[in-house]
Amino acid sequence: MDADTETARRAAGGDMAAFTALVRLHQAPVRRFLRRLSPQDCEDIAQDVFIKAWRLRTGWREQGPYGAWLMRIAWTSFLSHHRRHRQPDTAAHPAPEGAWPPAEGSIDLARAMAGLDPKARAAAELCFAQGYSHGEAADILALPLGTLKSLVARARVQLAAALEKTHDA
Repeated sequence: MDADTETARRAAGGDMAAFTALVRLHQAPVRRFLRRLSPQDCEDIAQDVFIKAWRLRTGWREQGPYGAWLMRIAWTSFLSHHRRHRQPDTAAHPAPEGAWPPAEGSIDLARAMAGLDPKARAAAELCFAQGYSHGEAADILALPLGTLKSLVARARVQLAAALEKTHDA
């Protein structure tokens, strides 16, 4: 058993110090994922994610990595926040360049990602940037595996086209 699993077990039992360690370990990937989906509301949604994770701590059943369980909470929190605030699609209103700190040379990629619809952006972020397998990403986003694979394939084509267009300009 790995240290993450043992820490998650202790957190599920109500150990706040263990949960704090999990938050420290997983907050950067969760925030990065949410930043791609909703740069303007990332911090509010991330806070909700970790509050929900604490409240739902006994719901983690060791059926997958703890980080994937948190990503699932992040995705459902994003969807809930998006519906509650009836925000316009962020693809129609890309985030300003400084909305998330892109690595050097990745501003074009950030703009290309902002042009994807939220589901495709989430799938691309999970599979390309965060290293989740198609199966894990499908579980996180509660999608059939075939649907996830189609989203990832379309996102790859759209990203390549957007990046090629940017470099041709």
